[in-house]
Amino acid sequence: MLLQNRIRRAFTLVEILIVVIIMGVIATIIIGLFNNTTSDAASGSLKDNLRAMRSAIQIYAAHHGTYPTGTSFEAQMTQYTDATGNTSPTQTGTHRFGPYILQMPPLPVGLNRGKNTVTSTGYADGYGWQYDPTTGDFRANCQLTETDPDGNVYHTF
Repeated sequence: MLLQNRIRRAFTLVEILIVVIIMGVIATIIIGLFNNTTSDAASGSLKDNLRAMRSAIQIYAAHHGTYPTGTSFEAQMTQYTDATGNTSPTQTGTHRFGPYILQMPPLPVGLNRGKNTVTSTGYADGYGWQYDPTTGDFRANCQLTETDPDGNVYHTF
């Protein structure tokens, strides 16, 4: 008698469709969040690189009384230097300062992404960074139209 009173219940087609639609909406939201995460990570990497480079430039200036030159910027930042800024790949009695960084970081954003070379102020295609030896200003070499997900111009970081 107990077996005859049991009613078999199952999901209806409408219930299954509603669950599938809800899962599709949730998946769309999550995929959108992952896409923004990539852009946010690149912006964060740019900010970290700029912070590290600007600090290294200030330490160089504290040791030498002047900023690195534009023409020897990379060598002065990655090699040992003497009091006047001359470089040497090895530390000597006179070349006792530095190195301030191990290598130039690649630009993580924009059209010049991956470039690690330095140019003077003003946008120049094919370079990763801009540097002004008179002020020590170090920036991303990006066009004014290149922005982060929030609309901030990379060049202004």
